[in-house]
Amino acid sequence: MQYSINRRHFLRTSGAVLALPWLESLAGAAEPTPPRRMVSVCTAFGLYGPSLFPSTAGRDYSPSEYLKILAELRGDYTIFSGISHPDIGGDHASEACFLTAAKQPRRPGFRNTVSMDFLAARHVAGATRIPLLSLSTDDAGGLTHSQSGAPIRADWSPSKLYARMFLAGKATEVEAELQRLKNGQSILDRMQDRFDALTPRLSHRDQQQLADYTEAVREMEKQLHAGEQWVHRPKPTVDEPPPQDNPDKSDFIGRSKLMFQLIRLALQTDSTRVCSLFIRGMDLTPPIEGVKENHHGLSHHGRNPAKLAELKLVEQAEMQAFREFLVDLRQTSEGAGSLLDHTQVLIGSNLGDASGHGTTNLPIILAGGGWKHGQHIAGDTKNNTPLCNLFVSMMQRFGMEIDAFGSSSGTMNGLG
Repeated sequence: MQYSINRRHFLRTSGAVLALPWLESLAGAAEPTPPRRMVSVCTAFGLYGPSLFPSTAGRDYSPSEYLKILAELRGDYTIFSGISHPDIGGDHASEACFLTAAKQPRRPGFRNTVSMDFLAARHVAGATRIPLLSLSTDDAGGLTHSQSGAPIRADWSPSKLYARMFLAGKATEVEAELQRLKNGQSILDRMQDRFDALTPRLSHRDQQQLADYTEAVREMEKQLHAGEQWVHRPKPTVDEPPPQDNPDKSDFIGRSKLMFQLIRLALQTDSTRVCSLFIRGMDLTPPIEGVKENHHGLSHHGRNPAKLAELKLVEQAEMQAFREFLVDLRQTSEGAGSLLDHTQVLIGSNLGDASGHGTTNLPIILAGGGWKHGQHIAGDTKNNTPLCNLFVSMMQRFGMEIDAFGSSSGTMNGLG
């Protein structure tokens, strides 16, 4: 049996729909090369500067404590220092302005402005099933703001996000599909005949990409199924009083890893081309060996050696999760390159010095997207370069005709 594949390359069965990855064998004249994509990540409590920033600038910099975690990816990212949103202030409230650069969010009558991810999504509107994925590790807001500055609610449930990406049809069909997932069944099994009919039309490279993609879908289904089992599994009883922290909600590292995997699937299937993720800090103690104090308390370390030691364990885990995401993108083949080659990935924070709520000298890393990486671009730590200069460069690389955004004074110098 033959199956026609439309421009968006969907495979369907009752209750489920799979968007195929970009495949050169199916690419038409309108899409001869893989599309450009953009991911923006903000980690709420920052990253400890002395452990992140290299001591020297340029391409011959010595990696810092945190950057050693990204050693195998050195040629795939650029680290920036001396960069911020000028005159933003606002301590923790500045998280709402990470992608907007709106000033003084604590002032009376403050109104936010449009975020970079919203503009990027509008630029490619209609090209994908989901124009923009705005995500968070907790149900408490995200990074995206509309043209008028209104906040866009972020998705935070991996199972609901999976359903949004892959399930469709009547309510009864979707419910039946969800039940199949809970029973450990894969939507791929009911599409096997469609894959069998499609495979002979693909090049050897495309066949490998398709195999990698189906493996990723199955792995995600297993993780969602495992999570469902743990939710309903009876918990053990103990004689000691229960701990104060909720072990599920406190695991923001685990939650961010799951979101990173879903982002990779969303990009790989071209379900969306623009994603933002807010990794929220917690007033809970993360389940990391050697960490005894809550994350928020550790971020206010006051240079206390004991607190700093624990904070570094938390932030090293964050860097490790980011490393795994970049490696996954780099190992996902697409066309003649990788998914990372076609995806700009920005990670940073609204806080440069979380201990004192400082909003200057922000930790900023840009990976992928076809840039000539492998360097430390160091700005003036007292007279910071506007972060929006980098945003303008990113949007231009994304294909947008834009010369200014927020507090920008041009594009980012030194980024090739």
